[in-house]
Amino acid sequence: MGLHDNTETKPNTMTQIKFTIETDIVAAFKARCVSDGISMAEAARQWMRAGQPAKRARPRIDTRPLRRKAVLDAASLLDAVLQAEMDYLDAIPESFESRRDSAERACCELEAAIDCLRDAF
Repeated sequence: MGLHDNTETKPNTMTQIKFTIETDIVAAFKARCVSDGISMAEAARQWMRAGQPAKRARPRIDTRPLRRKAVLDAASLLDAVLQAEMDYLDAIPESFESRRDSAERACCELEAAIDCLRDAF
């Protein structure tokens, strides 16, 4: 069964839905759409949207200023991680030498990464 729904508000827009299921199921679906006050096309669109995996939005960084801002934002995030690592380092007792060495190395590496990102532009 083919159905054309031209009731959308956009001009020159047509939605086509094809059902290849039993007629009593189609009739029940139509009745439900009518009782809910929506078109079959809108119900099918909602169903299709619900079944589609969500697409992750990618940040738009087409221009140099936007790329610069993205790099500086990444540096700011790393700076926050560095601050947390430094707080962790301050809380480690002197007796835990291996943990202190590891935390100090992490702080040095984070500082170097932040400097590289800020120097990139």
